[in-house]
Amino acid sequence: MIRQLTLLLISIVSLGFFTGEALAHQQKEAYTSIVFNQRSGMLEIQHRFYLHDAEHAAQQVIDKNTDLISDPVGRDAFAYYAISTFSMQDQKQQPLTLTYVGTELEGKYLWVYQETPITVDMDGFYLKMTALQELWSEQTNHINVERNKRVTSARLHIADSWHYIEVVKPAK
Repeated sequence: MIRQLTLLLISIVSLGFFTGEALAHQQKEAYTSIVFNQRSGMLEIQHRFYLHDAEHAAQQVIDKNTDLISDPVGRDAFAYYAISTFSMQDQKQQPLTLTYVGTELEGKYLWVYQETPITVDMDGFYLKMTALQELWSEQTNHINVERNKRVTSARLHIADSWHYIEVVKPAK
């Protein structure tokens, strides 16, 4: 009887450990930074995904054999998926044309880069980011807009549509 209880206890502890480990891997968060680069005259958009989450998503939305670590074509395919889920509009709700720049692997992250020229009337944006939310309803997409060393942030969830974010105007 004691042996059976010990085995049961070990099983329960092991199950909890492995379940916790599996949950720890999927973060279900992505981060986008939008930075005004006055030197280049470009608005730089940097999407950061946890590589583990991106791999799982790519295998569902691209191909079950997608390998983001060793296959640059797979990374580009994921990047095109990611940028198709991100949109920006100006204050008049006119779409901004965003150019795909590339991807980069850095440790446990996959970065996807875009850019668009800075215009004089960029005092706010309408933003939409739905990446990974069709896969995981609890996915949260964080967006930070940095201008003049000041950051304005938003968190987008599955129920969110367009989110307006006002940014700090440049000093004159």
